[in-house]
Amino acid sequence: MGRRLDRRVTILERVSEKTATGNMRTTGTAELLTVSASYEPLSDGERWRAGAVEQKAEARFVLRYSARAAAVIGDNILRFEGADWEITGTKEIGRRKWIEVTAWKIREGT
Repeated sequence: MGRRLDRRVTILERVSEKTATGNMRTTGTAELLTVSASYEPLSDGERWRAGAVEQKAEARFVLRYSARAAAVIGDNILRFEGADWEITGTKEIGRRKWIEVTAWKIREGT
């Protein structure tokens, strides 16, 4: 069964710099890759079983496997339809066939 990769997502990585005190500070983001993906909001039942109690938009995105897509980590940010999503998990589906990314939508102003 094929997947319908009918959405575009961009994966961003955080850009940091060292401050005068020697601490690292995030100064922005840089585009890592833009790919086609499928999008599926998580159901209330899935959220309940996962123990989620907050009201937040959560979703599952599936990307075609590539070395760059496989390198996506929880510290990256997913941008979809103009909104940023915090990546909460990634996993390989099939043998180097798909990458599933779960994420929750970041509220604007946070």
